[in-house]
Amino acid sequence: MNFFRQTRLHYSLGRIVPFCLLIVLSSFFSACTASSNQSARSATQSIVSTPSQAPSPTPTAVPLLRPDLERGMIYPRFNQNSYGTADSTWQNGIQTIKNQTGATWLEIPVLFSQATTYSTLVGTGVNAPNLSAFASGIRRARALGYHVFFIPLSKVDVPGEWAGEIRFNTQQQEQAWFDSYWNTLQPYAAVAQENGVEQMSIGTELEWLGHNAPDSLWNELIARVHSVFKGTLTYDMNWDPSLYQAPANWLKNPDLSMIGVSEYVPIVSSPEQVGSDAMVGLWKDKVGKLIDAFSAQVGKKLIISEIGYRDTFDAFYNPYNAKSSAAVDTADQAAAYNAALTNIFADQSIAGVFFWGWDGVGRLDIAGTPTVQVVAKWYTATAPSGTP
Repeated sequence: MNFFRQTRLHYSLGRIVPFCLLIVLSSFFSACTASSNQSARSATQSIVSTPSQAPSPTPTAVPLLRPDLERGMIYPRFNQNSYGTADSTWQNGIQTIKNQTGATWLEIPVLFSQATTYSTLVGTGVNAPNLSAFASGIRRARALGYHVFFIPLSKVDVPGEWAGEIRFNTQQQEQAWFDSYWNTLQPYAAVAQENGVEQMSIGTELEWLGHNAPDSLWNELIARVHSVFKGTLTYDMNWDPSLYQAPANWLKNPDLSMIGVSEYVPIVSSPEQVGSDAMVGLWKDKVGKLIDAFSAQVGKKLIISEIGYRDTFDAFYNPYNAKSSAAVDTADQAAAYNAALTNIFADQSIAGVFFWGWDGVGRLDIAGTPTVQVVAKWYTATAPSGTP
């Protein structure tokens, strides 16, 4: 009996203890679950109640001063591999130009040639890049973010003679020249179109032809170029005599959006130094007024497709002369650039400016001089606050 009771007691205890443990464990887990749910609710409420942070506004870009103005530089090269991958000096140099000046446009000249001023045969010769190198140069410039302006230059293979004096006695000779010129230009125009060039000149400084060849020949050339190249077209005249004469009728052809000018007007008549304070006014009187008058006559804006000043104390004297025995004065060159840019940025008749040149152009070089900082100051200048 005692054994039986003892056995049942053991049996009862054996059943009660686990049952109690089960109750305790159940209460424990319930408490844990409740605590967990409460924590989750608290966390959720915390997340919901925390106000979201508004994203920082994107900074508004400050507009450039005269954002429409073509801010250009020229780094001319004259051999068959010019501008291509084999011309690493140029391909690296245009990166330096962009970094140091803020230029947004790059002018790429291609030099054509002919034997004499009366020859009707135009060719490329050894000074023009081959088409592959030309295309490579365009692609490199565009990859760096430049807009590209292609201009054909012309030279005569006789020392001392100038393409501006190319002339003929008969219209048949003139037609032959224009046909030969177009045959030489057409492949470059096609490459320019295929590789994204935005702007092209149909010719440069062909002064006698510009004033004496029939309008029909010039209009035919414009139509031929326009049939291949769909970007902006211009023609680049020389300052002398063009800025002093009435525009030829063909310059008013609507397919020429603007007229370019190689601007090397002598601002002083003798090799003298001009104070920087006087330069701005002199430039306006000697150059700006000529440009404004011509623009009004032709009914179009002008691009200064070529301009430069020597690194000498007489920078304003015959600036077209890249050679000089005058004393070096890079400060005078910088002041001349500043005078030009002060007027250019203020003149709505001027649609762009391209400086000749970066390097390899004699005393007109600006690479490594204080003039680079002057160009950068203007090319990166921002519009005053409140300017529309």
